[in-house]
Amino acid sequence: MSDQLTFNIKHAGKVHPISITGETTAGQLREQVESLTHVPQERQKYMVKGGLTDKSASDLSSVIKAGSTVMLLGTPDANLITKPKTASHFIEDLSPDQQVSRFNELPIGFKNMGNTCYLNATLQSLFRMDQLRELILNYDPKAFTNLNPQDEMHHKLILELKHCFESLKQKNYQSVLPIVLINVLRKVYPQFAERDPQAGFYKQQDAEELFTQLFHSMTVVFGDKFSEDFSIKFKTTVTDTQNPDDVTVKEDESDVKLQCHISGTTNFLRNGIFESLNEKIEKRSNTTGVNSIYNVEKKITKLPKYLTIQYVRFFWKRSSNKKSKILRKVVFPFQLDVSDILTPEYQQEKIKVRDELRTVDKLREEKQRDAKKRKLDGGATVTEGSFATPKEHSETEHALEASEKEYWRDEFKKHFPPDLQAGENPSCVYNLVGVITHQGANSDSGHYQAFIRDENDENVWYKFNDDKVSIVEKERVEALAGGGESDSALILMYQGFGL
Repeated sequence: MSDQLTFNIKHAGKVHPISITGETTAGQLREQVESLTHVPQERQKYMVKGGLTDKSASDLSSVIKAGSTVMLLGTPDANLITKPKTASHFIEDLSPDQQVSRFNELPIGFKNMGNTCYLNATLQSLFRMDQLRELILNYDPKAFTNLNPQDEMHHKLILELKHCFESLKQKNYQSVLPIVLINVLRKVYPQFAERDPQAGFYKQQDAEELFTQLFHSMTVVFGDKFSEDFSIKFKTTVTDTQNPDDVTVKEDESDVKLQCHISGTTNFLRNGIFESLNEKIEKRSNTTGVNSIYNVEKKITKLPKYLTIQYVRFFWKRSSNKKSKILRKVVFPFQLDVSDILTPEYQQEKIKVRDELRTVDKLREEKQRDAKKRKLDGGATVTEGSFATPKEHSETEHALEASEKEYWRDEFKKHFPPDLQAGENPSCVYNLVGVITHQGANSDSGHYQAFIRDENDENVWYKFNDDKVSIVEKERVEALAGGGESDSALILMYQGFGL
């Protein structure tokens, strides 16, 4: 009996186990796959070397590894003849806005309803965090019964947030008008309903304050399911500078963001974070009974999947009676390593995983460079030699991107520690995925925008200026470090490396 080769075929999200002998030809495999997936043989495209185009070829173990999963592209006949689950919509039947959106690969933005740019920028940033996005999109109000009356409005807010996210995902129109969401928000948090006493219109608000309040509502609705992915845990040591034996240690403190304090000498994000975690305070000593200066040192004991960092740029200025802005330039990195602010034991664990993940990432970058080089040299594509409509070509490209992304995610996951806490970053490294910026001199005026990294290409960034969306160079994002009244980073959003 010939040796058996067992592997999987993945098509349209479903995995089909396959078992063949060493004598099985590519044509016989195609027949077997056709019976499982209903994809005709002439439409089958396999993401393996050679694509199994030679139907007489045998010894398939030379191109397919035992236990591996092979991606299959192709439209099944069964799906073409069954009744569609939803009514068909032809391009000609869509509104002008819908037609433009369908042909536009750019994400869509939010309409400004009068000083609501702080809301628009924040929503785009939240939508970029994939696990948070899916949590909100899957929100089902029917699953929550016997609600506490105090929580009902938080649930209404999340429901409207879901509707906005659905519009961003579906891109049925050129932009989204979040009018119901802003009305609910102003009922839940009345500070966002503040009006100018002279003109009567709604005032500009602080995006960081909105960010904090939305996090509160999501914690109320989703509990640990939400907060675990953002929660940072600390070990805090408080020491009397005049009496080193007077030491208090707390290990139960947590927050959903780090702060970057900005002093006259702060030039880099790392310095500002370190200053915020190492402060001096004056308080009465329980030992001596007099006031003393205490060192407060915080070290992190749990890193979240998503790390939010707030630039503390606004301070209350008595002369103007407003929250004024610190304009100083503070440089931030695209990849942030926070190993130096962890407890020693935790640091040792995270550095080990960090080094392993960087080895995988180096291999990923090398393979991407080779693939680009082959493409530039005129290398074959999966559709070469066969007719493909623009839609089929687009579907193939997206499927390839999704397949590669899933492959490398699995490769990273092999190096994750087995005892990860819920919502924990496996290493101490983060990649920047979003920036909320502010133009102007104080928080009550100016303009907020969001700069968001593409999910599939780390070199592509989108600028969200309300409903105006454009692609910007990576160098443009670097310029958001501040130094004037132009766009200055206010909130940075980082995602765990390898996630």
